[in-house]
Formats: sequence, C-alpha cells, structure tokens
Amino acid sequence: TAGIFFFSGCHKPWVVSLSIISSIQNYHLLFYMEYKKFNHPFCVAKKSVIFYNASHFQLTILSTFCYQLPFVKHIAEIDPVLFLHLFTPVIIFTASFEMDFYIFRKSFWQVLVLAVPGFLMNCGFLGWLTFKINKYNWSWDDSMLFGIILSTTDPILSVAAVKNIGLSKIVTNLIKGESLFNDATTVIIFELYRDLVHQSHQETSNFNILKEIFVQLILKFFASIAFGFLSSKLVSYWLAHIFNDGIIEVILSFSMAYVIFFLAEWFGMSGVISLCMLGLLLDSVSFSPGMDAFLYKFWAMLTFLAHIMIYLIMGIVIAQKTFPYINTRGFFSVITVYLSLNLVRALVILTLSPFLSRLGYGFNWRWGAVLVWSGMRGTFTLNMALALSQTPSITAADLQVKTMIFIFVLQNACLLIDCALNKWVLHLCLCNITLPKRMAMHNAVQRIRQMEANAFSMLKLDRFLADANWTMAEDSMTIEYPYKLDTEEIRQLSKTLKCPDCDADIAFERSPQQIADIMEEARLRLLTAQIASYQKQYNSGMLNQEAAQTLIGAAESYVDIEGKFMNIHEVKTYWESKGMLVTMKKWLSDWVYNVKDETTKAPKNKFLRLCHQIVFMEEFEYISTMITYLNSVPIILNFITSVNAEYLPQLKMCNYYFLCLYIGEAALKALAMGRTYIYYHWNQFDLIVIVVGIIDVMIINLFKNMTPSYPMINTIRIFRFGRLLRVFRLFKLTLPTLIFVLDKQINKQLTFRYDIAKGYVQGEEDIKRLIEQISGHEKVYIEITKILEKNKQEAMKELGLMQRDYPEIVTAVKTRQAVQTVLNTASETLKFMISGGIVDRNEGAELHKVILVKKKHLAKLPPTIAPPTAQQLLHNVMWLQDNKNQIEFIQKKAKILYYDYGDIICEEGELPQGIHLIVSGMIKVRSNVMKEGAKKTTHGHTAASSYTDYMVTGAIIGELNCLTKQEMEYAVSCETAVQTCFISIDDLLEAFDRFLEPPSLEYKIWLKIALDIALKTYKENLPNQDWSYKLCAQYSNMYVVDVLNHTKCDIYDEAMDDVILVHGTVQDCQLGQRYCAPCILPKTCHQSPYFADFHFSRVVLERNPRNK
Repeated sequence: TAGIFFFSGCHKPWVVSLSIISSIQNYHLLFYMEYKKFNHPFCVAKKSVIFYNASHFQLTILSTFCYQLPFVKHIAEIDPVLFLHLFTPVIIFTASFEMDFYIFRKSFWQVLVLAVPGFLMNCGFLGWLTFKINKYNWSWDDSMLFGIILSTTDPILSVAAVKNIGLSKIVTNLIKGESLFNDATTVIIFELYRDLVHQSHQETSNFNILKEIFVQLILKFFASIAFGFLSSKLVSYWLAHIFNDGIIEVILSFSMAYVIFFLAEWFGMSGVISLCMLGLLLDSVSFSPGMDAFLYKFWAMLTFLAHIMIYLIMGIVIAQKTFPYINTRGFFSVITVYLSLNLVRALVILTLSPFLSRLGYGFNWRWGAVLVWSGMRGTFTLNMALALSQTPSITAADLQVKTMIFIFVLQNACLLIDCALNKWVLHLCLCNITLPKRMAMHNAVQRIRQMEANAFSMLKLDRFLADANWTMAEDSMTIEYPYKLDTEEIRQLSKTLKCPDCDADIAFERSPQQIADIMEEARLRLLTAQIASYQKQYNSGMLNQEAAQTLIGAAESYVDIEGKFMNIHEVKTYWESKGMLVTMKKWLSDWVYNVKDETTKAPKNKFLRLCHQIVFMEEFEYISTMITYLNSVPIILNFITSVNAEYLPQLKMCNYYFLCLYIGEAALKALAMGRTYIYYHWNQFDLIVIVVGIIDVMIINLFKNMTPSYPMINTIRIFRFGRLLRVFRLFKLTLPTLIFVLDKQINKQLTFRYDIAKGYVQGEEDIKRLIEQISGHEKVYIEITKILEKNKQEAMKELGLMQRDYPEIVTAVKTRQAVQTVLNTASETLKFMISGGIVDRNEGAELHKVILVKKKHLAKLPPTIAPPTAQQLLHNVMWLQDNKNQIEFIQKKAKILYYDYGDIICEEGELPQGIHLIVSGMIKVRSNVMKEGAKKTTHGHTAASSYTDYMVTGAIIGELNCLTKQEMEYAVSCETAVQTCFISIDDLLEAFDRFLEPPSLEYKIWLKIALDIALKTYKENLPNQDWSYKLCAQYSNMYVVDVLNHTKCDIYDEAMDDVILVHGTVQDCQLGQRYCAPCILPKTCHQSPYFADFHFSRVVLERNPRNK
C-alpha cells in the first residue's frame, strides 16, 4: 500500500509530463497527416487508430489522478462478464452488419480455416514460445492462457487501418470475417481451457470432462448458429410490420442486439456467434426505405462510444493494478513477445496458404502480408486479460498483474506500430489503380468539368454576378485528378493521337487485353448501377423488401464471376424453387372438388331425393363432424391403460355405437349420390374407416374366448391404432381453410415473382442510359448495349407470360404500383411546397401523415383484381380522357379481334390499317430499322439497326402511323393468344373530323405520343434527374405545335423552358445544324425551318408557368 501511495502521491509531475508529451506527439502526427500528406489515402485510415491509441494511453495516465476516489476503486474491480456484456454486442453487431454477405458466403471456408485451425495454431505457437522464453517461471497452462489472449484480433480496429487505402472488398471482408469468428472462437476456447485448468486441481473424471467439452461445443457453435438464424428471421418479420417509423426500427435493432446476446449467453450458447449471424443476415433493405444512412451513423456512433468507454475503464484498471509493478526488465520481455506475435501469425498464414489458395476467392502472398499486419488487438484481448486477473485460484496474483501489463503494452504497440507499418501495403500493388479505373475516373472528371463550364457560362448571364472576378473563379473551380498521372497516362486516357501531317485527332486503338479489362471494369460498374437502381426502386416503394433483397443479392453474386452479366433466366431460379405450394394446393383441391356438380344431380325418386336433400345440407356435415369429435374421446381413453381396464365394456359399447353411426352415414350418402358416391375421395376414406372398424370388432370378438398370446395381443393393438383413422375425418372441414391459406401464399409468391421481373426490367432501363458514361470505348459500348438489350427483351417476354398466366395477380400488382407512384408524386410535391415556404412545416407534417396513411393502406388492397375489359380499357386511354361522346363513338366503331399464337397482326412496310388496343395476351414488336429518331448518331455511338420489344394488355400499336399515314416501321406478331380492340383508320379519321372542339381528338393523341417521347428523351439525355415527377409538375404547361415543311418557326422565347422535337427533322437557321427527333433542342436555337419527306413536324414545348 505504501508503494502505491508513494507512486500516486509523489510522482504526479512525471505523470503530467508524460501525458502532455503523449498528447503533443499524437496531435503532431494528426497535424502532419492533415497538412503535409492530405492527399495520401493511408492517412484517412491511420487517424482513427492514432486517436484510439492516444485516448487509451492518455486515459490510462490521467486515471492516476483519481486513484483515491472511491468510485474509481469500484470501476477498477469491474466484473469481466459485465464488461464483456456492456460493449461486445455493439462492436460485434456493427462489424457483422457492415459485412457484405455475398462476399462472405463465398469466402466462408477461408474465414473458417483462419478462425479455427489458424487460431488454434496461433495459440499453440504463442503458448509454447511464451513458456520457453519467459523469465517469470510461468507454467504451461499460464503460457497457454497468455497465448489464447494474444491470438484474438479486433474486427473494428483491424479493418480501420486498411479499409480506406484502396484494398478490394474481398480482402477487407476476409480480415473482418476472420476477426469476428476469431473472437467467437477465442471466448469459447478461453472459457473451456480456463475451466479445464480449474478442474485439473479437482477430482473430475475424464469422461465428465469430455462430456462437458462436447456439450459446450454443440451449444457454442451449432446451437448458436441456429439461434442467430432464427433471431434474424424474427427481427426481419418484426421490421417488415413496422411502417416507416425510423426511431422504432433503430431502437428495435439496438435492443434486439442486446437481448439476443444476453439470451444466447444465458442459455449457454455463444452470444458472439449469434450476433454475427444476426448482423450478416440483416442489411439496409431489411429496414424502411431511406433508413440506411441514419442506421449506419447510429451504429458508428455507438461503436465510437463503446471504444471510448472500453479504453477509459481499462485505463483505470491498468493505473490501479499495474503501474507499481512496471520495471525495465518487463519492457524487454514485451519487445520479445511483440516480435513473436507477427512472426507466429506469419508462420500460421504461411502454413495455411495452400488450403486458402484453393478456397473461396483464392489467396496470394500479398493478401497474407496484409492479414499479418492488420491483426490489431482490442476489446476481447483486454476483456480476457481482465477476466484472468480477477479469476481466483487460477494463477498467482503477481502473474495476473504481469499478464495485464504485457497485454496493455502489447495492445498499444499493435495499434501504433502495426498501423504505421500498414503503409507498406501501398507497395504490394494491391492498391494500384488499373487503367480501366483511371479511364472511368478520367471520364468522370471530364464530365464534371464540362458541367462546371456550362454552369460557369450560364452564371455570366446573371445580372447579380456581372462584376464577379471570373478569372479567380475559374482558377478556384478547377477539379484536379484524384490520381497522379504522367503525360503518357493522360495521352492514353484521352484515347486520341495527333496526326503528324494535319495535326488532327486520330482514334487510339487499344489492344484486345486492354479492351477486355475495360469491359470487365464496365461490367462491375454496371452491376453497381443495377444495385443502386434496385435500392432506388425499394426506397420509392416500387419494390417490396423481399424482391429488393433478392435482386440486390443476385447482382452482388455476379461481382466475382468474371465476364458474366445478370440475366432473367438465372434470376428465375430465385422463385422457381417455391413451386411446391401449387402442387400441394392442387392435391388438396382434388380431395374437395374432384367430382363435377352435374354428376351429383338430385334423383327423381322421392325417397332418394329426400336423402339427397339431407346429405347436401350444411347441418349434415356439422353433425358428422360432431360425431367424430365425440368419438375421439373414447379413442383416447382406449390408450390409457388404467381407464381401459376399468371401463372396457363401456368403451366397447361406444365403439359399436359410433361404428353404426358411420355405417348409417355412408348408407345415407350412397342412397343420395348413387354411382357418384364412390368417386369422392372422402367417401372412399369413410369406407376404409368402416372396413377397418368392422375388422376390429370381429377380431376382438373372435379372440375373446381364446388364450391370449403375443401375436394375438399385437394384432389387437394394431387394429386399435386403426381407430385413429376416424380422427382424420376432422380435416374435411379444415381443407377449405388450408386451401385459402395456400392461395394467399401462392399469390404472395406470384407477386414476388412479378416484382422481381419488373424490378429487373426497370434496372435494365436505368443502366442503359448510363452505358455511354461507363463503357469508355466504342467496342465495349456496342457489346454491352447488345447484351443489355437481349436481357431486357427476355425479361419483357417473361413479364408478358406472367400476365397471360396470372392476369388477376398482375393487375393487382400494377394497381398497387400505380397508387404508389401517385403517392410518391404527392410526397415530392409536398416536399417542394414545404422547402419553398408555400406550406408551413406543421401543416406539411399533417399532410405527410395523411399520405403515409394512404401508403399504409396499400397493403390492404386485394391480392387479386379482375383484369379490365375492353370497355374499361377504352375509358383508361389517355387521349379519350373519359369523354363520353368520344368513348361511345369509338365503342360503336371498334371491333374485338382474336389471334392465335404466331399470327401476324401487321407486317413491316405495309400501310396502317388502324389502331390495336391489346385487351389480353402478349405481342412481339420487331423492326429491322430504327425507331423514330434512332437513325441519328448519339454521343459518337451508332444506334442499333434493329429493334425488338414485347407488349401486353393496355398497350396501343399504330397510333403514330395512323396520324402520319406512313408505312408501318415494325412487324407485330402474337407470342400468345391475343385479343385486341381494333379501330380502323377510316373510323379514326372520321372521329378526327367529328371531334374538332379544342382540344381535338387528333391533338390529344399527338400530345400523348409527345409526352411519352419527351419522357424517354429526358431520361436518356439527363438520367440523373427525376423527370417523371418534373413532367407531372409541368403537365398542364406542356403543349404540342406542328411546323409545316420549309417554314421557319420561333423556338425559344422568354416563356419556354425546354423544347423537344418528337417527330421529323429541323435545322438551326443560325448555325445550320440539323436535329433529328427525338432530341432536346438547345437553347441557342431560336429559329429553325423544318424540312423532310413529310408535310409537318411536331414539337412539344414546356412553358414556364410564371410567364404563362
């Protein structure tokens, strides 16, 4: 006590000096990285580790000031179990939740090899080395416990040092996965070995020890995995039934992490493994849309606070228990052990590398070097050292203190030294930026610079910025390349060479290997874009949770398959495995409805007709069910030995009585149904019950007067069990309920199937607009375009087949998506009004609640909706707009046409006959020439020379050709049996002449076509904006005008925002540049003449509402 008091009372100036020096040193390092090496990718990773190290060391030193405070002494004696349970759930759940499940799934066996055999080898080598070199007379058990403690790594700190320096996700997930399962193995092995050491001092048989080890391994590994899996399903189910309440979801994730950890530990399982399973099986899509950013920030904050508290508590423990024992001799031992740590880890990874290279993603020496130097010791190391220091009768007190000192110093050394040496990872060529990635970055920087230049030019027109210093602004806005490039690399990235004669740019031809690399990089970026599209669809409510998780998971599974693009045929495997429900429903339905109604008509005989009326009454079935219920009581009593022996005569009489009732019921049904009686499955079952019952009665009466024998008793028992068949009659009334439940599940499965296909098609359309920005080479652009177009066509065909087979399901899904889209538009409108000050925030909150209630009611929409008829589809046509006169006229003129599979509706090149509105079925549209406007060259890439698409119910074909009276540009064939509502071109022209009042019918058809083309044009040219909402907002301000041939027309004025050419060709009068439809006319084009082979052009104009 005197020594401790002397240290804390008289050496405070030394403590203060050491604390100040440590603070200055760490802040100097942070300052140096911030201002001297700010562009170095390694600095970002290093700052957090230096902060943890500085906090740990300074808190340890400053804790000596509070030595005499009573509560500090209580903190120093903290229970290791409490210490583990307070902070471990946060760290484990955060690390596992951030892992990529699909990368982990493929590298699982590599993680398992590193975490179990690798850990055991590490423990053995470190234990043996410590036993041989230590000078404190430690026993073998003490050395092994010390080796176990030092073999564990921290999943957060191990990755923090290397995750931001450009390593691939595969390596970082391998490090984190090894650390997670390493921690779980550490806790299990440490507890087992500690208990074995404790039991070795007691008289315990080897059998009991082996039995306990076996039970512990079963509980800690297999039971923990099963418990974690079931917990993840429970949490996912709970989250699925919380509607858009982020606070509740975050609280649920936090509370369930602790509850699952505590329950697993309480039942003797491993809470670490259970939490790992929970975190791996949950992802951002498991929560409400838009919650991912807040969720990650919340858990990152908790992890930061957990580390601060861990180091604060351990600083107090170290200051209280170890400072008096620190000496020079101990530091030399620490240096020896530290050098042994990395040496042993390197030997273990070298030994396991032949196995690691044949599993998962493979393995190489560079990955091994990263694994060796990323093994940071953290929470679990400190916790087990604390547990060892407070476990009585295991080791001597002096040994416990020395273990604490070694662990403390070694943990700090790993944080500081290993983190500093991790910069050598940059020299292992693991972080090199490949040429395709440099090209992608070059294209991105060029695009940003172009947008900056455009914005810069437009700002010069602003009267408020006219006197700005544009030279300084130009210098300040220059975006530099993130990667350092020399002149040769810049020349390669620019893809052009200079002609020595005319100084013109010549295309730079790349080698086949470079093109293959660019193709692979483009494929990976397209997969990333697909995942972003699926996430966006989920956030907007267009994809449900299960479909979004399936599509995202499918896309992530393609990342490591080189050259493989995601296609609908392989996505189909995710729903085809669930077809068992349909087979089960068919089998159950066959038991209920296997006989047609016309075969059970009432007979003419009066008595038989009376029997028929009695049998087919609902009350008759209820009485039959009640008889079966009553019969189940004596059947159960027959199997109770004491009751059967005492009331045997009464039970016999009950058996005879109920058997007679069954025979009477069967006779009555046979008289009522006649020959059809035997065709009912339930009647067949009743006959089996009657036959078994009669045989049972005959055997009992036959053996009554005979001497009992073993075969005789067994025969009686068998037929007594046969009476249980009568209980199965109760399932007769439950079958309709079971079929109803199966119907709901099948409807969910079919909805899930359609959602996946629809989400896939939408994803293909989204990424198709990004090909030009991602491809980086014309050959790559052409190849990717072909692949994506083929995949989209196959997916559209799959959607059409679903609509043919399950029209009620598809109609319900489309109705739900239509309502969701409208409600999303309402939400966007409300946000705009709140941000603009049009609506007060409190009023906006009330309106937002109303919209959320409507979204919540979407789940209550019926799972099946009858598909619309031809008359209903006509009412939904946009250019009729519920105009009764026009609808009645079209209905009188329209004809319903029927086509079989393979029939041709119209041929390419023939004159239009009229408009076809598809009522049911699927058609294939194929053209050998480009669609309207596709003949132009876009961004240097020639458009495809053919076009194929599939259309289903509600689609209209022939509108544009009937308006322009041009030849059909495509052929239309039937992929299924098709029903169309046909309006001939003569009747359509008659309608044009009849309905001329503004807006005329012809104008409304042009407006519908123009809006469709305008939306597609906006999305293709400006894919990063939500044009669906913008066109909805500006719908009332858009109109169509026609420009006659060889006439000039004013395009832009003060009132125009955008002008889109939807048909024909125009030329800028000033610049002489031609524009082909569809395209957005630039705002520099103020006047243009129209010239083409036709008599007019159509232009859709968007008017600024303020100048309307």
